[in-house]
Amino acid sequence: MLCLNDCVVVVVVVVRVYVWTDDHGRKLKCSAPLYFDYAMSYIQELLTDEDVFPTKTGSVFPAGFVFLVQKVFLLFFRTLAHIYWCHYRETLALGLHPHLNTLFAHLTLFCQQHGLLEPEDTEPMLDLITALGQQR
Repeated sequence: MLCLNDCVVVVVVVVRVYVWTDDHGRKLKCSAPLYFDYAMSYIQELLTDEDVFPTKTGSVFPAGFVFLVQKVFLLFFRTLAHIYWCHYRETLALGLHPHLNTLFAHLTLFCQQHGLLEPEDTEPMLDLITALGQQR
């Protein structure tokens, strides 16, 4: 794992610090590894919840489904943004940058196609999105 305990907060660019919002609406400033653990646990919980992501034919998706999908993709986007801003050298050293770029390109194109992220969400990564030729 690239992000160890030395990442005290989730940073994307110098001016963006993300905080986790718990089930009670409280904002928690936490280390990057803890933030991503919360995020991935939350996503896993949603994906395995039959009421949120029904798997049976004819099942109805819940009201608010699009909001939940937007949140999932925002969490994925923030994870990749943190890796780019704080751990890109490590991905280069490990030769993983082509995979990271491909993953990021697929994620951003999908989000653009389906309107899943707001412009203020993608703003910190706009230069990379533009460099990858994805800006519309």
